Amino acid sequence: MTLLVQALEDVWAVTPDPRRDRLAMAFVTHLVAVATDVPPRDIVAMTRSTARAVRARQIAIYLSHVSFHWPLARVAFAFGRDRTTCAHACHRIEDLRDDPTFDARLLAVEACLNRLPPCVPELAR
Repeated sequence: MTLLVQALEDVWAVTPDPRRDRLAMAFVTHLVAVATDVPPRDIVAMTRSTARAVRARQIAIYLSHVSFHWPLARVAFAFGRDRTTCAHACHRIEDLRDDPTFDARLLAVEACLNRLPPCVPELAR
């Protein structure tokens, strides 16, 4: 069954729990909002945004892809975007990582995200 779930995730961005993916996306969005001083609503907006909001959204997409090891189709599904849009965002952030200052700041945000504890069902009781 696990192999089938992985295949569906890779091919169609179908996840065992899309609601959990949306919660993870919201967490990343809020973390990026704090780091960039861009409101979360601007990061997830489906309409045209400011350059700062677009950059913050690209960072959130990139971090979801890299930190969660999600395929781009799954990231796109969680963010309500197209897979090619997410690929473009990841390329843009990768290019910006050549700047040592940007890279250091992104590493700090990524470190916060990587400190997330694993799911602990006992806490929800």
